[in-house]
Amino acid sequence: MPKSYLSRRYKRKLSPYLKTLSDAERDVYFSETESAVAELVSRLGKDPKEVRWIILSIGRYLYGNTGKDFYLDYQKIPLSSEITLWVLQPPAGGCIHLFETPAGKVLVDCGYGMNYADWCTALADLGLGSFADVAHLLCTHGDADHMGMAGLLPAPAYLHPTTRALLESGSRGFSAVNEYQNLNRTYTKTINTISGFVMPKEYILADTVPKRKRGVFSVIDEISFGGLTFEVWESRGGHLAGQLFYYEPQFGLLFTSDAILNFASISMPRRVYGSIPDYLITSANINSALASEERAELFAAAKALDAELKAEGKRLRLCCGHGAASVFDDAGNLAVFDSVYHYARRNAVSSAVKRNLTKISWMIEKKLC
Repeated sequence: MPKSYLSRRYKRKLSPYLKTLSDAERDVYFSETESAVAELVSRLGKDPKEVRWIILSIGRYLYGNTGKDFYLDYQKIPLSSEITLWVLQPPAGGCIHLFETPAGKVLVDCGYGMNYADWCTALADLGLGSFADVAHLLCTHGDADHMGMAGLLPAPAYLHPTTRALLESGSRGFSAVNEYQNLNRTYTKTINTISGFVMPKEYILADTVPKRKRGVFSVIDEISFGGLTFEVWESRGGHLAGQLFYYEPQFGLLFTSDAILNFASISMPRRVYGSIPDYLITSANINSALASEERAELFAAAKALDAELKAEGKRLRLCCGHGAASVFDDAGNLAVFDSVYHYARRNAVSSAVKRNLTKISWMIEKKLC
Protein backbone atom coordinates (compact mmCIF):
# COMPACT_ATOMS: atom_id res chain seq x y z
CA MET A 1 0.00 0.00 0.00
CA PRO A 2 1.45 3.43 -1.01
CA LYS A 3 2.60 5.63 1.83
CA SER A 4 0.16 8.40 2.80
CA TYR A 5 1.68 11.86 3.21
CA LEU A 6 -1.48 13.83 4.02
CA SER A 7 -2.98 13.05 7.41
CA ARG A 8 -6.58 13.83 8.32
CA ARG A 9 -5.29 16.49 10.66
CA TYR A 10 -3.31 18.14 7.87
CA LYS A 11 -6.31 18.05 5.53
CA ARG A 12 -8.40 19.81 8.19
CA LYS A 13 -5.76 22.55 8.41
CA LEU A 14 -5.68 23.05 4.65
CA SER A 15 -9.44 22.82 4.04
CA PRO A 16 -10.34 26.40 5.11
CA TYR A 17 -8.25 27.65 2.18
CA LEU A 18 -10.12 25.38 -0.25
CA LYS A 19 -13.57 26.75 0.46
CA THR A 20 -14.53 27.12 -3.22
CA LEU A 21 -14.31 23.32 -3.67
CA SER A 22 -17.18 20.95 -2.98
CA ASP A 23 -16.56 17.97 -0.71
CA ALA A 24 -16.11 15.71 -3.74
CA GLU A 25 -13.77 18.19 -5.43
CA ARG A 26 -11.77 18.51 -2.22
CA ASP A 27 -11.34 14.73 -2.07
CA VAL A 28 -10.04 14.73 -5.65
CA TYR A 29 -7.71 17.61 -4.82
CA PHE A 30 -6.26 15.79 -1.81
CA SER A 31 -5.71 12.67 -3.93
CA GLU A 32 -3.86 14.72 -6.57
CA THR A 33 -1.83 16.52 -3.90
CA GLU A 34 -0.92 13.20 -2.31
CA SER A 35 0.47 12.09 -5.67
CA ALA A 36 2.38 15.38 -6.10
CA VAL A 37 3.95 15.13 -2.64
CA ALA A 38 5.01 11.55 -3.39
CA GLU A 39 6.63 12.71 -6.63
CA LEU A 40 8.46 15.56 -4.89
CA VAL A 41 9.78 13.11 -2.31
CA SER A 42 10.70 10.24 -4.63
CA ARG A 43 11.99 12.13 -7.69
CA LEU A 44 13.37 15.33 -6.19
CA GLY A 45 14.34 14.22 -2.70
CA LYS A 46 12.14 16.75 -0.90
CA ASP A 47 11.29 16.43 2.77
CA PRO A 48 7.55 15.59 2.96
CA LYS A 49 7.16 17.61 6.14
CA GLU A 50 8.58 20.67 4.40
CA VAL A 51 6.40 20.12 1.33
CA ARG A 52 3.27 20.00 3.49
CA TRP A 53 4.33 23.14 5.34
CA ILE A 54 5.01 25.09 2.13
CA ILE A 55 1.62 24.16 0.63
CA LEU A 56 -0.09 25.23 3.85
CA SER A 57 1.99 28.42 3.90
CA ILE A 58 0.45 29.56 0.61
CA GLY A 59 -2.91 29.80 2.34
CA ARG A 60 -1.50 31.23 5.54
CA TYR A 61 0.40 33.97 3.71
CA LEU A 62 -2.40 34.97 1.34
CA TYR A 63 -5.12 34.92 3.99
CA GLY A 64 -2.78 36.59 6.47
CA ASN A 65 -2.42 39.60 4.16
CA THR A 66 -6.02 40.33 3.32
CA GLY A 67 -8.76 42.36 4.99
CA LYS A 68 -7.36 44.66 7.66
CA ASP A 69 -3.89 43.22 6.99
CA PHE A 70 -3.83 44.14 3.30
CA TYR A 71 -1.20 46.65 2.20
CA LEU A 72 0.37 48.12 -0.93
CA ASP A 73 3.53 49.74 -2.10
CA TYR A 74 2.73 52.13 -4.91
CA GLN A 75 4.08 54.68 -7.35
CA LYS A 76 1.97 57.51 -8.74
CA ILE A 77 3.44 58.63 -12.07
CA PRO A 78 1.80 61.60 -13.86
CA LEU A 79 2.29 61.11 -17.60
CA SER A 80 0.37 64.17 -18.80
CA SER A 81 -2.18 66.63 -17.48
CA GLU A 82 -4.88 63.99 -18.06
CA ILE A 83 -3.18 60.59 -17.71
CA THR A 84 -1.62 59.05 -14.60
CA LEU A 85 -0.03 55.64 -14.16
CA TRP A 86 -0.29 53.92 -10.78
CA VAL A 87 2.05 51.00 -10.10
CA LEU A 88 0.42 48.97 -7.32
CA GLN A 89 2.35 46.18 -5.55
CA PRO A 90 0.16 43.94 -3.32
CA PRO A 91 1.57 41.77 -0.49
CA ALA A 92 1.74 38.78 -2.83
CA GLY A 93 1.66 38.26 -6.55
CA GLY A 94 1.98 40.54 -9.54
CA CYS A 95 1.62 44.28 -9.80
CA ILE A 96 -1.48 45.99 -11.08
CA HIS A 97 -0.58 48.81 -13.45
CA LEU A 98 -3.54 51.18 -13.48
CA PHE A 99 -3.96 54.09 -15.87
CA GLU A 100 -6.34 56.93 -15.10
CA THR A 101 -7.49 58.49 -18.37
CA PRO A 102 -10.36 60.86 -19.25
CA ALA A 103 -12.15 57.93 -20.91
CA GLY A 104 -11.81 55.50 -18.00
CA LYS A 105 -9.26 53.16 -16.48
CA VAL A 106 -6.89 50.75 -18.22
CA LEU A 107 -5.36 47.89 -16.24
CA VAL A 108 -2.31 45.88 -17.18
CA ASP A 109 -2.86 42.69 -15.13
CA CYS A 110 -5.19 42.45 -12.16
CA GLY A 111 -3.89 40.29 -9.31
CA TYR A 112 -5.47 37.55 -7.20
CA GLY A 113 -9.24 37.14 -7.15
CA MET A 114 -9.37 36.83 -3.35
CA ASN A 115 -8.10 40.42 -3.01
CA TYR A 116 -10.93 42.05 -4.96
CA ALA A 117 -12.55 43.60 -1.88
CA ASP A 118 -9.12 44.70 -0.62
CA TRP A 119 -8.44 46.45 -3.90
CA CYS A 120 -11.84 48.16 -3.85
CA THR A 121 -11.08 49.59 -0.40
CA ALA A 122 -7.55 50.61 -1.39
CA LEU A 123 -8.67 52.34 -4.59
CA ALA A 124 -11.24 54.35 -2.66
CA ASP A 125 -8.68 55.28 0.02
CA LEU A 126 -6.19 56.41 -2.64
CA GLY A 127 -8.79 58.57 -4.38
CA LEU A 128 -9.05 56.26 -7.37
CA GLY A 129 -12.76 55.51 -7.08
CA SER A 130 -13.57 51.94 -8.06
CA PHE A 131 -13.21 49.37 -10.81
CA ALA A 132 -16.56 50.36 -12.32
CA ASP A 133 -14.96 52.45 -15.07
CA VAL A 134 -12.31 49.92 -16.13
CA ALA A 135 -12.56 49.97 -19.92
CA HIS A 136 -9.63 47.72 -20.81
CA LEU A 137 -7.91 44.82 -19.05
CA LEU A 138 -4.64 43.88 -20.74
CA CYS A 139 -3.33 40.55 -19.45
CA THR A 140 0.32 39.61 -19.81
CA HIS A 141 -0.06 35.89 -19.03
CA GLY A 142 -2.26 33.30 -17.38
CA ASP A 143 -0.84 32.98 -13.86
CA ALA A 144 -3.34 33.55 -11.05
CA ASP A 145 -1.38 36.44 -9.56
CA HIS A 146 -1.64 38.34 -12.84
CA MET A 147 -5.22 37.71 -13.92
CA GLY A 148 -7.07 35.95 -11.09
CA MET A 149 -9.47 38.88 -10.69
CA ALA A 150 -10.34 39.06 -14.41
CA GLY A 151 -13.83 37.60 -14.05
CA LEU A 152 -14.79 40.22 -11.45
CA LEU A 153 -14.00 43.23 -13.64
CA PRO A 154 -16.35 44.93 -16.12
CA ALA A 155 -13.94 44.77 -19.08
CA PRO A 156 -13.21 41.70 -21.20
CA ALA A 157 -9.78 40.14 -20.73
CA TYR A 158 -7.43 40.92 -23.61
CA LEU A 159 -4.91 38.10 -23.98
CA HIS A 160 -3.05 35.81 -26.35
CA PRO A 161 -5.15 32.92 -27.74
CA THR A 162 -2.62 30.52 -26.21
CA THR A 163 -3.33 32.00 -22.78
CA ARG A 164 -7.01 31.16 -23.18
CA ALA A 165 -6.05 27.59 -24.09
CA LEU A 166 -3.75 27.46 -21.06
CA LEU A 167 -6.53 28.63 -18.73
CA GLU A 168 -8.94 26.07 -20.14
CA SER A 169 -6.32 23.32 -19.76
CA GLY A 170 -6.16 23.90 -16.00
CA SER A 171 -2.37 23.85 -15.89
CA ARG A 172 0.30 26.53 -16.12
CA GLY A 173 2.48 23.73 -17.46
CA PHE A 174 0.66 24.00 -20.79
CA SER A 175 3.38 23.67 -23.48
CA ALA A 176 6.07 23.13 -20.81
CA VAL A 177 9.19 21.25 -21.89
CA ASN A 178 10.01 19.90 -18.43
CA GLU A 179 8.98 16.49 -17.10
CA TYR A 180 6.81 17.64 -14.22
CA GLN A 181 3.32 17.96 -15.69
CA ASN A 182 1.67 16.37 -12.64
CA LEU A 183 3.40 18.87 -10.34
CA ASN A 184 2.43 21.79 -12.59
CA ARG A 185 -1.22 20.76 -12.71
CA THR A 186 -1.45 20.26 -8.94
CA TYR A 187 0.35 23.53 -8.22
CA THR A 188 -1.97 25.40 -10.61
CA LYS A 189 -5.04 23.93 -8.91
CA THR A 190 -3.60 24.77 -5.48
CA ILE A 191 -2.79 28.40 -6.22
CA ASN A 192 -5.91 29.04 -8.30
CA THR A 193 -8.16 27.60 -5.60
CA ILE A 194 -6.53 29.23 -2.58
CA SER A 195 -6.19 32.62 -4.30
CA GLY A 196 -9.77 32.67 -5.59
CA PHE A 197 -9.11 32.66 -9.34
CA VAL A 198 -12.17 33.87 -11.29
CA MET A 199 -12.08 32.98 -14.98
CA PRO A 200 -12.82 35.84 -17.41
CA LYS A 201 -16.44 36.13 -18.49
CA GLU A 202 -15.41 37.54 -21.86
CA TYR A 203 -12.24 37.50 -23.93
CA ILE A 204 -10.67 39.68 -26.57
CA LEU A 205 -8.03 37.58 -28.29
CA ALA A 206 -4.91 39.26 -29.61
CA ASP A 207 -4.19 39.12 -33.31
CA THR A 208 -1.18 36.86 -33.77
CA VAL A 209 -0.06 37.84 -37.29
CA PRO A 210 3.32 39.63 -36.99
CA LYS A 211 3.20 43.25 -38.19
CA ARG A 212 6.84 44.21 -37.57
CA LYS A 213 9.70 43.54 -35.17
CA ARG A 214 11.03 45.15 -32.00
CA GLY A 215 14.37 43.44 -31.62
CA VAL A 216 13.60 39.72 -31.89
CA PHE A 217 10.00 40.18 -30.75
CA SER A 218 7.06 40.27 -33.14
CA VAL A 219 4.64 43.18 -32.78
CA ILE A 220 1.35 41.36 -33.32
CA ASP A 221 -1.32 43.90 -32.38
CA GLU A 222 -2.02 47.46 -31.27
CA ILE A 223 -4.52 48.87 -28.78
CA SER A 224 -5.49 52.55 -28.49
CA PHE A 225 -7.64 54.07 -25.78
CA GLY A 226 -7.84 57.28 -23.74
CA GLY A 227 -4.74 58.87 -25.24
CA LEU A 228 -2.66 55.68 -24.89
CA THR A 229 -1.45 53.37 -27.65
CA PHE A 230 0.03 49.99 -26.77
CA GLU A 231 2.11 47.86 -29.07
CA VAL A 232 1.54 44.19 -28.27
CA TRP A 233 4.69 42.08 -28.40
CA GLU A 234 4.60 38.29 -28.53
CA SER A 235 7.01 36.67 -26.10
CA ARG A 236 8.95 33.52 -26.90
CA GLY A 237 7.17 31.69 -24.07
CA GLY A 238 10.05 31.06 -21.68
CA HIS A 239 8.11 32.00 -18.55
CA LEU A 240 4.66 30.89 -19.65
CA ALA A 241 3.02 30.01 -22.94
CA GLY A 242 1.14 32.95 -24.43
CA GLN A 243 2.93 35.66 -22.49
CA LEU A 244 2.66 39.17 -23.93
CA PHE A 245 4.66 42.36 -23.45
CA TYR A 246 3.15 45.81 -23.96
CA TYR A 247 4.94 48.96 -25.08
CA GLU A 248 3.49 52.48 -24.96
CA PRO A 249 5.89 54.59 -27.10
CA GLN A 250 4.47 58.05 -26.42
CA PHE A 251 5.24 57.82 -22.70
CA GLY A 252 8.07 55.30 -22.92
CA LEU A 253 6.51 52.46 -20.92
CA LEU A 254 7.51 48.82 -21.42
CA PHE A 255 5.48 46.22 -19.53
CA THR A 256 7.86 43.30 -19.16
CA SER A 257 5.60 40.92 -17.23
CA ASP A 258 7.73 38.33 -15.40
CA ALA A 259 10.54 38.34 -17.98
CA ILE A 260 12.35 41.28 -16.33
CA LEU A 261 12.07 42.14 -12.62
CA ASN A 262 13.93 44.64 -10.46
CA PHE A 263 14.57 42.21 -7.60
CA ALA A 264 16.13 44.91 -5.44
CA SER A 265 12.75 46.65 -5.30
CA ILE A 266 10.89 43.54 -4.10
CA SER A 267 10.55 43.17 -0.33
CA MET A 268 11.87 40.05 1.39
CA PRO A 269 8.42 38.60 2.28
CA ARG A 270 7.37 38.98 -1.35
CA ARG A 271 10.58 37.34 -2.55
CA VAL A 272 10.19 34.38 -0.20
CA TYR A 273 6.56 33.88 -1.25
CA GLY A 274 7.57 34.25 -4.90
CA SER A 275 10.13 31.45 -4.55
CA ILE A 276 7.47 28.82 -3.76
CA PRO A 277 7.07 27.69 -7.41
CA ASP A 278 10.80 26.94 -7.58
CA TYR A 279 10.30 24.48 -4.72
CA LEU A 280 7.00 22.90 -5.76
CA ILE A 281 7.39 22.78 -9.56
CA THR A 282 11.21 23.15 -9.92
CA SER A 283 10.90 26.56 -11.66
CA ALA A 284 8.40 29.35 -12.26
CA ASN A 285 9.45 29.16 -15.93
CA ILE A 286 8.12 26.45 -18.22
CA ASN A 287 11.38 26.57 -20.18
CA SER A 288 14.20 27.96 -18.05
CA ALA A 289 16.81 28.04 -20.82
CA LEU A 290 14.46 29.90 -23.15
CA ALA A 291 13.41 32.25 -20.34
CA SER A 292 17.05 33.19 -19.78
CA GLU A 293 17.58 33.89 -23.50
CA GLU A 294 14.35 35.85 -23.67
CA ARG A 295 15.31 37.99 -20.69
CA ALA A 296 18.59 38.95 -22.37
CA GLU A 297 16.78 39.73 -25.62
CA LEU A 298 14.18 41.85 -23.85
CA PHE A 299 16.92 43.74 -21.99
CA ALA A 300 18.60 44.45 -25.34
CA ALA A 301 15.35 45.68 -26.87
CA ALA A 302 14.64 47.83 -23.81
CA LYS A 303 18.10 49.43 -23.89
CA ALA A 304 17.66 50.23 -27.58
CA LEU A 305 14.32 51.91 -26.81
CA ASP A 306 15.89 53.82 -23.94
CA ALA A 307 18.58 55.16 -26.27
CA GLU A 308 15.94 56.31 -28.75
CA LEU A 309 13.91 58.00 -26.03
CA LYS A 310 16.97 59.72 -24.54
CA ALA A 311 17.52 61.38 -27.91
CA GLU A 312 14.04 62.89 -27.47
CA GLY A 313 14.72 63.96 -23.88
CA LYS A 314 12.70 61.06 -22.41
CA ARG A 315 13.47 57.84 -20.52
CA LEU A 316 12.15 54.30 -20.79
CA ARG A 317 10.33 53.01 -17.73
CA LEU A 318 10.28 49.25 -17.32
CA CYS A 319 7.01 48.34 -15.65
CA CYS A 320 7.80 44.89 -14.29
CA GLY A 321 5.42 42.11 -13.34
CA HIS A 322 6.67 42.34 -9.74
CA GLY A 323 8.38 45.20 -7.94
CA ALA A 324 8.71 48.88 -8.74
CA ALA A 325 8.70 50.54 -12.14
CA SER A 326 12.35 51.24 -12.92
CA VAL A 327 14.76 52.89 -15.34
CA PHE A 328 18.28 52.03 -16.46
CA ASP A 329 20.99 53.73 -14.42
CA ASP A 330 24.33 54.86 -15.89
CA ALA A 331 25.73 51.35 -15.43
CA GLY A 332 22.81 49.79 -17.31
CA ASN A 333 21.21 48.28 -14.21
CA LEU A 334 17.61 48.70 -13.13
CA ALA A 335 17.02 51.48 -10.62
CA VAL A 336 13.87 52.87 -9.03
CA PHE A 337 13.28 56.41 -10.32
CA ASP A 338 9.76 57.31 -9.14
CA SER A 339 9.09 57.51 -5.40
CA VAL A 340 7.53 54.45 -3.76
CA TYR A 341 4.86 55.02 -1.09
CA HIS A 342 3.31 52.61 1.40
CA TYR A 343 -0.41 52.09 2.01
CA ALA A 344 -1.66 49.95 4.89
CA ARG A 345 -4.93 49.50 6.74
CA ARG A 346 -3.07 48.77 9.98
CA ASN A 347 -0.79 51.31 11.64
CA ALA A 348 2.96 50.62 11.74
CA VAL A 349 3.00 49.33 15.35
CA SER A 350 0.14 46.86 14.95
CA SER A 351 1.61 45.69 11.63
CA ALA A 352 4.95 44.95 13.30
CA VAL A 353 3.28 43.04 16.14
CA LYS A 354 1.24 41.06 13.63
CA ARG A 355 4.35 40.16 11.59
CA ASN A 356 6.20 38.90 14.67
CA LEU A 357 3.25 36.81 15.84
CA THR A 358 2.92 35.38 12.33
CA LYS A 359 6.60 34.36 12.27
CA ILE A 360 6.22 32.57 15.60
CA SER A 361 3.06 30.74 14.55
CA TRP A 362 4.63 29.71 11.22
CA MET A 363 7.64 28.21 12.98
CA ILE A 364 5.37 26.26 15.30
CA GLU A 365 3.31 25.07 12.33
CA LYS A 366 6.45 23.93 10.50
CA LYS A 367 7.32 21.62 13.40
CA LEU A 368 3.80 20.17 13.45
CA CYS A 369 3.26 19.52 9.72
